[in-house]
Amino acid sequence: MAIQAQLYSENLGFSLGGSQEWVDNGCVGFNGSCFNLQQHQQQYMQQLQSQQEQIQSQRNYQNFFLDNSLMGSTLKNSPNYGSSHSLASQFDNQRQEIDQFITLQSERLRLVLQEQRKQQLAALMRKVESKALALLRQKDEEIAKATNRAMELEDFLRKLEMENQAWQRVAKENEAKVMSLNHTIEQIKEKACGIFSEDAESCCDDNMGNREEGTGENRRGGGGEGEEHEEDSTSNMVCRGCNSRNSCVLLLPCRHFCSCKACEGFFDHCPVCQTEKKGWIEARIF
Repeated sequence: MAIQAQLYSENLGFSLGGSQEWVDNGCVGFNGSCFNLQQHQQQYMQQLQSQQEQIQSQRNYQNFFLDNSLMGSTLKNSPNYGSSHSLASQFDNQRQEIDQFITLQSERLRLVLQEQRKQQLAALMRKVESKALALLRQKDEEIAKATNRAMELEDFLRKLEMENQAWQRVAKENEAKVMSLNHTIEQIKEKACGIFSEDAESCCDDNMGNREEGTGENRRGGGGEGEEHEEDSTSNMVCRGCNSRNSCVLLLPCRHFCSCKACEGFFDHCPVCQTEKKGWIEARIF
């Protein structure tokens, strides 16, 4: 019984001490990485093998000690073959008890180490899962931000397209307005040129008629009236603005020949009939 108590205390202390050391080493590996966990598993197998070797060496030592003690007690105390046979059977019983005890302790050690390994793996999985969840949440937030940014950019692009289309419409409208104005200006120019040509023709016809009438009257009236008419025509040829240069500008639409080219810009109305000036024609008289 003393031998069993000693073996039980030694094996139990050894198993608990080894398991505690393996737990500490496992925690270190857990805080390090999964590679450290594999290293600690290898250390655990080495420790288990060393424990088995120590148990086997203790068993061999105890068997050797029991064999020597039994042989000595047999030689000293047993006078016959029956007593030696009883001692041999007692030795076999003790050996079987020791074997059973060692087997039981080995099974207990295996169960304890297996439970510790399960706990460490569960703790490792919990920690890895928590880190994975944190990373997944971070990635989800990044994806949400990227999605919002993409939606904002799409809205901005749609606004730019709408503004571009609006500016294109405005440009087309302005271009149409410019073309319409150019066409209107061309029509006005054509009409003005036609009016100027008609006015010039009518003015020339009137002047020719007046000259013919004046010539006939001069012929009928005699020489004194001819001289007065020549003086009136000479005075009519003088510019009404400066009264020094000859008139060379025909004002329209009244068709009065009463201004020189230098004074034409100062007249808004005809100085003869006060009609509003709408145009003028320069006449070259030789």
